[in-house]
Amino acid sequence: MPTYLITGATSGIGLATASMLAERGADLVLMGRNLDSLEKVQAELGQACVLVAGDVRETADVERAFAAVPGPLDGVVHAAAVAAYGRFEQIPPDVFTATVATTLLGTIAVARAAITRFIAQGGGRLVVVGSLLGDISVPYMSPYITAKWGVHGLVRTLQQETRGSGIDISLVSPGGVDTPIYDNAATYLGVKGQAPGKVQSAQECATRVVSALHRPRRQVQSGPLNRIARVGYRLVPAVFDAAVGPVMRWQGLHPDPVAATPGNVFSPVSGEPRMQGQRMKNTLIVHREVNAPAKAVWQVLTDGWTYATWVVGASRVRDVDATWPATGSRIHHSFGPWPAVIQDYTRVERSEPERELVLKARGWPVGEARVVINLTPTGAQSCRLSIQEDAIAGPGKGLPRTLRQTVIGPRNTETLYRLALIAEGRYRNHDIA
Repeated sequence: MPTYLITGATSGIGLATASMLAERGADLVLMGRNLDSLEKVQAELGQACVLVAGDVRETADVERAFAAVPGPLDGVVHAAAVAAYGRFEQIPPDVFTATVATTLLGTIAVARAAITRFIAQGGGRLVVVGSLLGDISVPYMSPYITAKWGVHGLVRTLQQETRGSGIDISLVSPGGVDTPIYDNAATYLGVKGQAPGKVQSAQECATRVVSALHRPRRQVQSGPLNRIARVGYRLVPAVFDAAVGPVMRWQGLHPDPVAATPGNVFSPVSGEPRMQGQRMKNTLIVHREVNAPAKAVWQVLTDGWTYATWVVGASRVRDVDATWPATGSRIHHSFGPWPAVIQDYTRVERSEPERELVLKARGWPVGEARVVINLTPTGAQSCRLSIQEDAIAGPGKGLPRTLRQTVIGPRNTETLYRLALIAEGRYRNHDIA
């Protein structure tokens, strides 16, 4: 079986690539900054992997990862990167420098180690995950764009230098991808960033990464709007520059206010490994104020047997995994009016106690939906509850998004109302600790 080393393996495109290669039976060496997250990824993949906790900014850590590879190394996928939002003068110098260090200097360290290894063994394949923002620029992301332009220049030079050597180097350039990089990014704008334009999944981009491992190419675009953006940036720069600011503020920034934060620039944030971001673009977010603390609402969510009580459309619960609502656990339920019920399940994609629950709800042949529930404390005995949902597979996804959200919005308003009633009732009656 081939052996691949993947950096940035606990999140987004790196995690999606690891999952795809594991399904094909490859042996994997996974590198990330957090050993606990790496172990959770290994458990999700269901196979033994070589795990290396380290930072790509540190040459010694990168060399340790390559030294841990057992036998010949067929390929390397470098996906590690961090981002920072803000006007250039507002971003603290240490945040700017650290963003460039991870995204650009980390790529240099990995590329040097990979090429050295490939020369010694007579060949190999390196795939670097770049970005559309390595070919164009937009406001409010100067550290990331500076780094990605450097990454693209480096890869192009290395492709020239290794020509005919048996070493193949490919650059995959994603456009808007729904990954946690936006949620984890540093921000000094008062809001977080989000994937702009037509968003693709991490799995879609990982498909192009794996394809480049098997069939190397100079540059692979991943995103339906990449070519349009690149042509506009080069051929009509004045028009592009006039339009990109309003478009970025409209589509590239999330409206919810947040405090300034360095995000994961200096160290990884806590939480479960995940491929997708926390927010779904262009979906209606329904809110409700609850006269009970977040702990009370979470305890209702933890009781999987109440699922059919508050989820509109669910008719009954057949079984609940003992680990619910841990990541990967399931509720086995039925949807629809009796006797025309659909039997399927809901799986937890992400779980942060008393903060967030991300679910993949299945109801085939109708399809699948992703549901994000967030809890925000507003006082000692109150919290704000929000939910957003959208179809991600099946016939339901074929409907126009506006039409889908027109149906989903009122349904989720009732869902939150039911959930709040249960939590408030239990809290008033002291049924919740």
